[in-house]
Amino acid sequence: MIQVIVSNAKCPEYGQATVPFPIREGNYPRIIEMLQAMELGDPVEKDCFVNEITGDWPILKRLENRTINLDEMDYLAGRLESFDVCERAKFQAAAVKYGLYDMDQLINLTFCCQDVTVITDFSNLDEVGRNHYLDMNDGAATQEELDNVDGYETALLLIESGEGTITPYGVVYGNGMQLRAVYDGQHFPFYLGQDCVMIIGITDADKSIRDVDTTWLYLPASKTRINRALVRANLHKETMRLHIESSNCPPEVTALLNEANESLEEVNELAAAIFPLSDFGRAKLSAVIQMANPGSVKEATVLAQNLDEFRFIPCVRNAEEYGRYLICGRKQSSPDPGLDQFINYEAYGQYQAAKECGQFSECGYVSYLGELSLSKLMAEIPRCQPRLRPELHMGGM
Repeated sequence: MIQVIVSNAKCPEYGQATVPFPIREGNYPRIIEMLQAMELGDPVEKDCFVNEITGDWPILKRLENRTINLDEMDYLAGRLESFDVCERAKFQAAAVKYGLYDMDQLINLTFCCQDVTVITDFSNLDEVGRNHYLDMNDGAATQEELDNVDGYETALLLIESGEGTITPYGVVYGNGMQLRAVYDGQHFPFYLGQDCVMIIGITDADKSIRDVDTTWLYLPASKTRINRALVRANLHKETMRLHIESSNCPPEVTALLNEANESLEEVNELAAAIFPLSDFGRAKLSAVIQMANPGSVKEATVLAQNLDEFRFIPCVRNAEEYGRYLICGRKQSSPDPGLDQFINYEAYGQYQAAKECGQFSECGYVSYLGELSLSKLMAEIPRCQPRLRPELHMGGM
């Protein structure tokens, strides 16, 4: 977590606000509301004056006494949150070596700092050499290749090259790293690692989804974040098109995501309904969708919001297993094996399933318990968006 104290340089009488980065979805709307009361937080402009930054990234203190854009800071913090210990050292040491202070440079650095080598401990040169070999080969090598590397000799050659730069974060070697302009100052680059249900790419209808000016949304997201992203990219709902880049939804849900016909709001509501579900809940949703056969994302959303109306037994996939489950219990094994020759488990399972209007599938057995018919249930308007990702306590003004 990174804590940034910001103020309005033009109106210091508004005081200061402490914002935690990255901003979790559950807090995003009220943080924006708080900053707007201070005439801060524009989706595009750099209007937040940084009074102080605290947290586990001391290199970011170089942003103090500068103005930043809220969403650029949020994106950078999200990128850094996914870094391991080695990447943390590389990012901070490289920022010192190359003298990077601007936000767009720091964002770009997150995509290429992995190329540098940073030595923080000289006590094991064999390990240093092997790590440097990996850095020079995009972090990938077979075990056979590593076994053939003379780590000690490789480390000595690196150190004796005289190309190291001493920084507070270790001795850094550039390895020819190029600071690529991945971020164009408007469209945040795509990356995996977000805690989300699906990743949506948005662009104008007449442009390719693979153009650099694609806007990426990690759903579920608050309406505030979505609207700000569209403003930042100068996109209009009437002329934009969606592309499902990746989905953690059950496959039956993914099959419903017709990019040409579904609205962004409906897709986001579906993602919000799926997000809090456990693995059991998502398996249950798969079975329910196979049973109810919804015809739209909106209908699937209603089903996801009403899973309590269904009974789901994942260990039961056919009538015989259901009959055994009902008679013998969850273990489906008779306490007296001799009973098996007298009981027709399959016939009993078929009878009960027909009575309950249940259905078997590879996901398990599911039956509907609600009073409304399934068609009437799915015709309901989806409830308001479920809770989003929780956040730690946020500092105020």
